[in-house]
Amino acid sequence: MGRGLILVALVALVGCGGSPLPLPEIGPHVREAPVLVPYPPPAARVEIVPARPGKQEVWIDGEWTWERRRWVWRRGRWEVPPPKSYWAPPVTVRQSDGSLGFFAGGWRTKGSGAPIGETAPGQPAPATSAPPAAPVAPAASAGGATSSAQQ
Repeated sequence: MGRGLILVALVALVGCGGSPLPLPEIGPHVREAPVLVPYPPPAARVEIVPARPGKQEVWIDGEWTWERRRWVWRRGRWEVPPPKSYWAPPVTVRQSDGSLGFFAGGWRTKGSGAPIGETAPGQPAPATSAPPAAPVAPAASAGGATSSAQQ
């Protein structure tokens, strides 16, 4: 019976070898001002991942985004990464003064960390944008939505 249990455990470990989804290269939010939020986002939603449309696309997990006065779910999607870029996943952070700051997920330029596809303040963000850049570094993470890359 002991060998059977060990075999089951080994099979389970092999099955957990990694994500079959092609995920983007992940990196930090840099030189951005967070959007102040009154409370953290809800838990991430479970989504069914559709078939990959092509060989260049990577999977971007669904995420909660702050719009005006509430959290809004943005569904996961396949995207072609911009050249020389990385994905900065959404994160909610506790600021030094105790307030909560939110950084939306978005593509960043490798090296500089500059947002790609920036929008004007107060405008709805398109699929590949993030909050306006500013010279502020985020505090330590306090939670938020988890992506499949982190699970």
